[in-house]
This record gives sequence, structure tokens and C-alpha cells, in this order.
Amino acid sequence: MSELPELRNSFSSPLCQSYSPMSRNFPNSGGSADSRTIPYYRGFTSVRMADTQPSNMPPIQEDGKDEHDQDEHNQGPARKRQRVRLSCLECRRRKLSCSRELPCDRCIKSGTPERCTYESRPGAMAASAGEKPPFVPPPPPASFNSEVRRPSVNTPLPRRDVEPSLHRDAARDHDRIRRLELEVSQLRSALSKQTSVDGSTIVASPSTLKDSVKDGQSVLSNTPQNVEAVAEYQNLRGHDFKTKYFGPHNAWSSLQELTGIFHFMRETADEWLKPLNIQKKDRRKRKEDREKKFAEPDVMLESLLPSKDETDSLVTVYLDQFEQIHRIVHVPTFKAEYETYWDPSKTRNASFTALVLSMIAVSCCLDMQQSNKFVGIKSSSIQTAEKWIRACDEWHARQSQKHRKLVHYQIACLLYLAKRVNLVKKKRFWTTSGALIRDGLSVGLHQDPDHVTAKISPYMAEMRRRLWATMVEFDIQASFDQGLPTLLSSVHNDADSPKNVEDDSFDENSQYLPISRPPNEYTSSSYQHLSRRSLPLRVELTEVLTGAPLDIEWERALHYSDLITHEIDQLPAWDMDDEKDSQCSPKPILAHTLLHIQLRQYLIPLHQPFLKRRKFNSKYQVAELIYYNAARDIVMMHDRLYQKGIRTLSFLREDTMNSVINLCNVTLHQQPDSGNLIMINSQETLRLIERCITMKEDRVLRCGNNDPWGYSSMCAAYGLLETHMGIKTSEAAKASAAERFISLHYKLLAFQIPPYPNQQTDTQTTQDPVSRAKSITPFPMDATPSIQLSNTPYSQRENLPLTMPWILPSSTDPNQVPTPNPDLNFELLGSDLNDLWGDWGTGDFT
Repeated sequence: MSELPELRNSFSSPLCQSYSPMSRNFPNSGGSADSRTIPYYRGFTSVRMADTQPSNMPPIQEDGKDEHDQDEHNQGPARKRQRVRLSCLECRRRKLSCSRELPCDRCIKSGTPERCTYESRPGAMAASAGEKPPFVPPPPPASFNSEVRRPSVNTPLPRRDVEPSLHRDAARDHDRIRRLELEVSQLRSALSKQTSVDGSTIVASPSTLKDSVKDGQSVLSNTPQNVEAVAEYQNLRGHDFKTKYFGPHNAWSSLQELTGIFHFMRETADEWLKPLNIQKKDRRKRKEDREKKFAEPDVMLESLLPSKDETDSLVTVYLDQFEQIHRIVHVPTFKAEYETYWDPSKTRNASFTALVLSMIAVSCCLDMQQSNKFVGIKSSSIQTAEKWIRACDEWHARQSQKHRKLVHYQIACLLYLAKRVNLVKKKRFWTTSGALIRDGLSVGLHQDPDHVTAKISPYMAEMRRRLWATMVEFDIQASFDQGLPTLLSSVHNDADSPKNVEDDSFDENSQYLPISRPPNEYTSSSYQHLSRRSLPLRVELTEVLTGAPLDIEWERALHYSDLITHEIDQLPAWDMDDEKDSQCSPKPILAHTLLHIQLRQYLIPLHQPFLKRRKFNSKYQVAELIYYNAARDIVMMHDRLYQKGIRTLSFLREDTMNSVINLCNVTLHQQPDSGNLIMINSQETLRLIERCITMKEDRVLRCGNNDPWGYSSMCAAYGLLETHMGIKTSEAAKASAAERFISLHYKLLAFQIPPYPNQQTDTQTTQDPVSRAKSITPFPMDATPSIQLSNTPYSQRENLPLTMPWILPSSTDPNQVPTPNPDLNFELLGSDLNDLWGDWGTGDFT
């Protein structure tokens, strides 16, 4: 209590007496104050201001003259000014270099811009990223939480022509107000340290938070920012992946505020309850029983595994392609366990069996031979994948939510990836990815392992970052595809990006993680490492596009387009043609393409509302060009992968169909006789659409047409564009679209196997459809049917196909109504015309 009078005297300081919130009168600086540079606010030039006294000094003086008079009056030695530390508190705490901006680059990269604070002198905070001074423009996105946001899309862009004097005044006022607020906070903290009347309880205060930390754990200093950080990081309990995150208002978090409660309960149990012979849980035995049960095999899952050679081939395809973008397993660790798994003398772990099944379900349709068979409109490969997915889903649902390990979250991510590649339950992609995010939040994956008090090994820390980055990318893309909001916009992300390192540079026994390589040096983790940079911008764009139905202003759309272009320009240019080792070398082209596509895709919905306004205002011609170039670039990047035999992104995303619709949309808005750039390149547009349809047909012949309306809409869009350009009449374009559509499904009919057999089914066809040799590298499929389809001659008319097998022969009269061929029947595919061609809600076809 002896320190209270001294602290209360600080309220009588000249600064406190002269400050008035309404008048904003401050003591003038009569002397020559030592001028120092305050932290640089993004969007502003550097300004200078006078140094201030530490807020923990009771008498606060503003000018050097008053300080000198006071020193003479007290007859004490002159105090030497302390040098201002220019690095932010967060970088100083982590002992890292700081860019000295507000927020600084390192706080932005770590996703914690609100913690970026500075001190003008020790103990006095000069600036905070969470509290912006007046006239400061909004900083670029650094975290997808609700605390740090841009202004709404309809607010005008901030002015940048403010006079420097206003900046200095605003910064000086902000600094003084901030020091006063901190001084009051320190006084309240000091007053809260006193004990109660009976002396039995200590009032909860920031200084007593350390009592709730376990022995051996570090405690941060008692500044308001660090107290908040301690409370936040203590909400994560456990170790490795067996952790549990409690929010700040959870009952467990509230219980920790009662200092001494755990000690009191422990003593009560030992003194009063233990003598009553109340049994205690044998935690060690329960843990041994769980481990024993976890190591048991699952006969049902093992019966679904194909042969070792086929499994090896499918696993190789997955590791070679999908692990270049979505990091789910640690490849060296997985390969070591995989070799042990096939040892006959070893017991096969059920969890690893489920991991292998879910992994090969992802690559099942990518690794296939020419003799793929179909049951209805689905291939035998995709039906086998669906069987594996269903079995792993059932096994995963039976596992305990409380005692989950790393492998359980790996299986969950692989199952979502397998469903997306094979288009299983497409309408549930958004809800499934949201469930992954919630599971990650419940175990605290959004908290960086280096910041929490839980015991997490370096290996597990990196795997937590990788899995969280994978879940985040799944959810943000699912939200964009379905036009629904993402949960990430309300999540405070503290997790750092995964390190840009190769898997062989660390393992489960590593005591330290290797230093992350430069971004321009490609590794198998480069995609996740670089994708984290643009994540705040993509989350904000998703929130804008899926939020309230408000019109985006033209200036704001251009502003976001500039930000997207800036992020694209920051991406490194790896050597796409590096062929050092064609069999095992990483593929930078896959990560490079996805990094570009996931940014360019936002340009299309941003500028789509302005396409219809082009005819009324010529300034929106820029929107047409941005829209067209984005769709064209996406198709060209996919085609480049397709030419190299890489079908990973075409199976993982729906860019081909979206690009066809977008290219057709922007071209239809042009006049046929127009001489603008879009119409001049109309023939190139048709060629790009043709390439998209070819890639879609390749996927249909590998997986089946389990998304029928996608292919039918692409055929119809191509015919509609031909009609608009005057290449074909409307009748001829319809006939060509029908011929393309039916010809593809004739090929599906030619490859049918039981329960829908062909008339020429042999004994070899009735065998297991997946008992075939597998190839490591996917290659184009021979789409020639095994049976010859008879061609029906049709009288030649202008721009009509020569043979249309779905029409009976007619007379030479071109005006005669064609007669349908009754032998053509698509019932073998198990679908009607509405399923195959698309039901648009306008009634059935007649």
C-alpha cells in the first residue's frame, strides 16, 4: 500500500490537469524537445514528433524548461533521456527484426497486426495497430479476424493529400491520450493488488494471472497487451494434437480467474475425500487400453485394399501431385510407416489402413488404363473410390473425439479431398469444409504453436500449421465456389505460415525446425508458405462478395483489382521447365498455377456487375477487359497443365466450366460487328472453349458424367456463341451441340459392365473392374468404343453433321421433320433427359 500515494499523485501532474477531453488543451512545449521519428503508418509519410516522458513517472512534464526547473528545485542530478526503441513490442519479444512500420511486416506475416505496438519511451505506448490515429488510411489486410478490417466497400477511398502539419498534430494528440490511458490502467492494476478484508482471497488482477500458469512455463510481463496475450494463449491446453482450445468466455477459462481454486480443490480432495476410499481413475491403465485398442487391425478395411502393386501406384500418384499443394502427410514418415505396413510379421494398424484407403481414393481416377468400364454414367474407378470413402467415413465417425491424434485429422482432410476430386456429395462441400474449420478451432490449430503454453514438439508444431493451412484453403475455395460466406472472416488467426522447407530436413525426433528457405526457392511446401500471404485479401474479398447484397462501387472494385494484381506480382517466378529428375523432382508448375488461379478468380465476380453497364458508360470497358483476361488466363494455365499430363487441378477445381461460361458471357455482351479487342479475339475464344470441353470430356471418360449438367451447359454455351458470331445458324448449332453430347454418352454405353451389360459382354468383362495394371503417370485415354456404332445416313444440309445416329434415315426432302431412332435408348445410363442435359426449373423436356 506504500506505493499508492505516489501513484495517486500522478493524477495531479500538470499534464493530467491541463488535459480536457472536450477542449483538447495540452501544455505547450516551450523548450527544444528531442525530436524522434515515430513508427511509419502504412499509406503515410514519416512524421516527427517530440519525445514524451515515460508514463510510469509520476510527475509528467512536457517541455524541457519545466523539467530543468524541477531538477534545480529538487537539487538532484539531471536524468539522462532514455533512447526510444524503434522496434515494435511483438518483434522485441520474439527477438526478431522489425520493419518499424505500423503494423510491421513481420506482424502482418504472422497474422497478428493488432499486437503490433510501439513505445515512445519505456512504459509509454506511442502507437498501436488496433487503435488508428485520425486521417490514417486503412492498412492492407493482415489477418482474417473482425478486429482488423478495411472500410466497407461503399466508403470512398481515403484522401492522401492531407497537410503534414495535421499529421503531426494528430500523432501528438494520439500519443498524449494513449499515455494517459495507460497511466489510468496502471493505477487500476496497482489498486487491484490489495487483499480483501479477511485476507483469504486475492482480488484477480493481471499480476496474479501467473498463479494459474503451470510450473516451468514462462509468464509475460504485466503490460495490458501481454496480459491479454497470456490470457489468450492459456486457453489452449494439452500436448501435440491432443489439445483443447477454450474461448475467453468459456467456463473453464472463467474458473482459471479464481486464483487458488485448483490448490484449494486438491487439498480438499486429499484431506476430506481420499479417506472415504473414493476411487480415483487409473489414468495410466486407461491410456494403455486406448493405445492397445488403437493398434488393433480392422479386417473390414483391410479387405477393401487392392493389391500392393496397385496401391503403390496410387500412392505414388497422390504423393507426386496432390502433396505438392495440400500438405497433409509428412512424406518420409509416411513412407517409413508404409513399408512397415506391408510387412507380414507386423500388425496392421486400423488407422493407417484408413489413411491409405482415403489417400488412394484421391488418386483412383487419375491413375487408370484405357479399358476403364462404366456402370451407368459412373466409371468403375469412381465407384471403387466411393466405396473406400464410405468405409473410411464410417470408421472415422466411430473414433473418440477426445482422444484424437494427428492421423485422425489427416484422414479427415484426405476424405474431403477425395470427395472433391470424385465429386461425391458436391452440395455438401461447403458444410464439410466448415466442419473441418470447426474441428481445427476446437483443438486450437489457429493458434501458432510457438506462442502457446501447451507442450508441442517441433514436428507436431509444423504439422499443425500445415493441416490448418490445408483446412483454410479448403474452406475459402468452397465458399467461393458456392457463393456462401466463410467462417474464417470471424476467426482470429495467429498461426504462422508453414515453413518453406523440404520434408527430409526434419522428422519426429527433431529438436528444432530448419530455417525457412527464401520464397524464390521452390520446395514441396512453397504453395502453403506463399498462399498465406494473400489469404487475408482473399478472405476479405469472399466476405465482400458473399455478404450483404450491396453494389460494389467502381472505385472500390478497381482498388481490389490493384491489390490482387499486387499479390500476383509478388509471386516468385520459378523455373517451370526444370527437368532435373522427371520421376521424383517437385513440380513448381502445379503450385505456380494454383497460386495464380486462386487470385485471378476473384477478378471475375468483382467486375461482372459492370458488364451490363458498359453500353451506358464507356469507362466500364476496363471491366470487360479485366473480366475477359482473367477468364482467358485461367483457361490457358489449365491447358498448359493438361498438355503436360497433369490433371490434378482440373479434377480438384471447376475452373473449366466456369471459364466457358465467363468467356461466353463477356463475348455475348459485344456487338457481332464490333471491332473491339474481345470480338477480334473471338476465334481464339472459341478455341479456348473447345479446349475446356476437351478437358471436361477427358474427366467424363475417366470418372463418368456424375456432373451431367456441367458438360451439357458447356456444349450449349459453345453453340450459343457460334450463333452469336454468325458462324452457324441456330438450328445448326443445336444439332452440333446434340451430336457432341450424344457421341460422348455413346462411348459410355460402349463401356458398360454389369449390372448393365452390353450384348457383346465377354467373360473378361465380368471380372473385377479394378484388377488391372496401373501407371504412375496419367496419360490420355483412348476413347474409341469397343463396339462399332452404326452410322445413320442423313441428307446433307448446310452446316449439319453428316451422320446423326439418333435420327432415322429420311427422304431427300430437307423440309421433312426428322424421325427419332427408337433403337437409341439412354436408360442403360440410369438417367433421363433432365438428368443428362440439365433441369433448369422450367419443366420437363417433352
